[in-house]
Amino acid sequence: MQSNRERAIFRRKQADDCLVGVVYPAAYAVGMSNLGFQWVLRQLDATPGFFGERFFYAPGTAAPRSLESRRRPGDCHMLAFSVSFETDYLAVLQFLAAAGLPLQSARRDRRHPLVVAGGAALQVNPEPLAPFVDLVVVGEAETAWTELLAVYRDSADRHEMLSRLAGRPGFYVPSWWEIRYGDDGAIVQQERTAGAPAGAEPVVRLPVLTADDLAVLEPPFTNLLSTGSEFARTLLVEVARGCPTGCRYCWAGYRYRPVRPFAESRILALADAARGHTDKIGLVSTAVGQYPALARLMGDLRSRGFHIGLSSMRLRDLTPELLRILAEGGEDTVTLAPETGTDSMRARLNKPFTNEQLLDGCRTARAAGIRRVRLYFMTGLPGEEPADADAAATLAEAAGRALTGRTGDGRLPVTVSLSPFVPKPNTPFQYAAMPPLSELRATLRRYAAALRRRGINAQIGSARDAHLQWRLATGSRVTGQQLLAVAEGTADPADLIAEHSAVAARPYVATPGRRPPWAVTTWGLSEDHLVEEWRRFRSGDPTPPCPSLPGCARCGICGSSAPSPDAPQKPPAPESTR
Repeated sequence: MQSNRERAIFRRKQADDCLVGVVYPAAYAVGMSNLGFQWVLRQLDATPGFFGERFFYAPGTAAPRSLESRRRPGDCHMLAFSVSFETDYLAVLQFLAAAGLPLQSARRDRRHPLVVAGGAALQVNPEPLAPFVDLVVVGEAETAWTELLAVYRDSADRHEMLSRLAGRPGFYVPSWWEIRYGDDGAIVQQERTAGAPAGAEPVVRLPVLTADDLAVLEPPFTNLLSTGSEFARTLLVEVARGCPTGCRYCWAGYRYRPVRPFAESRILALADAARGHTDKIGLVSTAVGQYPALARLMGDLRSRGFHIGLSSMRLRDLTPELLRILAEGGEDTVTLAPETGTDSMRARLNKPFTNEQLLDGCRTARAAGIRRVRLYFMTGLPGEEPADADAAATLAEAAGRALTGRTGDGRLPVTVSLSPFVPKPNTPFQYAAMPPLSELRATLRRYAAALRRRGINAQIGSARDAHLQWRLATGSRVTGQQLLAVAEGTADPADLIAEHSAVAARPYVATPGRRPPWAVTTWGLSEDHLVEEWRRFRSGDPTPPCPSLPGCARCGICGSSAPSPDAPQKPPAPESTR
């Protein structure tokens, strides 16, 4: 780690009153590529009275020390975990254990650091980590962290600080609530614990920043450029938040509605500050092609000498002009996400384009000078057929031929990333179960063989990791106790997904009308909307894009929710088996 060379676009503070250990529970290369992790560091540098030092952790490594000054975690006033993936939950506990700190929040006191956690995984479902953290930051970080640091600075002690956050959107204190589950895993009772303030809300609202809010904020970006990150020496900038499409499998698409761009002038100002440090910039968003005047922004960046990379593009946004700018900047690869090899399944996912439109996009990319294509596919979707593997491989081969214009033999310039589909909370697929592990492994082998027969280079995801992710994403505080057994060494990590293990993490398949374990937070998304979208998936009916209009009541996020006129009278039963 020490051999990684770093350059700071904006100078960092060296010391101040309150030391916050900012922890990424994975390798340095992954953490330094994470915008949320770097944003918290930047916020601490900008706030008088605070400074941050970084910790990274991979299970099995030595006792953690901070990157900046080799401090121990116990020397910090606060430990702030940035948790992007459910599969890092166990590493959070292992970090605390390696640091010599009590794992359960009930066993820590004022002698120990305040343990705070945030990140995308905690917004999906904070409950598996509820027994171990003092505070979960579940709002959009730009406002939540500013508020948190102000309250921390002005509070006499930990109890006062947490009490002052009671009832405020974006802050969840798990120890204030005792939760009881039914036999099916749903929440049946939630009661305040002794000492919980009267203002504590049983369901914490996640604040949603408006388009006007984002227009005046500095976009999240990688202030620290490192040769050792996954995007070495690349300035990553979030250009917008939200996606209008409404793909039914995508948690981020539901969480970050509506579409809200950051100001073009602020993006260019960050690029200007980075000149002399790097000539590479990556524009990041769930729907980067929806950024207003994206071609103009890219042209301005090219005129400043930047080579530009884009996160995965929607097919309809791939214009000849954008592709030409990418190619002129040295980018030779375009990334697309057909997800399936058939038009019918793609329509059920509410991803409205056809195979032929994808091939047309590849031909347009070839004309602009693009030479390679990366395709993302999923497997394990409800209703998937064995023939879908051949359909995906056939589409990948056709995409490579469309990109090259070749019809003969030879390896094609196409790479496939195939991932097992993981149903996530607060999407229509919360009502579906994953296929059994053995069945999913057989399906992955079938896809791999079909791709291999066509000479397609493929990166295949892990069925085991996907099953673990599902169990943790839909888990409860009971799941947390199972994680504790593994962290304390009384169980093996493999036991978490073993069929007959006493500590196997049991996934929760939602049932309409029952309260799932993750329903301790909300951002307004209504169950009526999710049930209706689940019905539309099963029938193949499309849903129009999110209109991003104030007061829209379609899904409940921007206004009070109302069921669609064609919503069913009775919710459909969950599809728990294949």
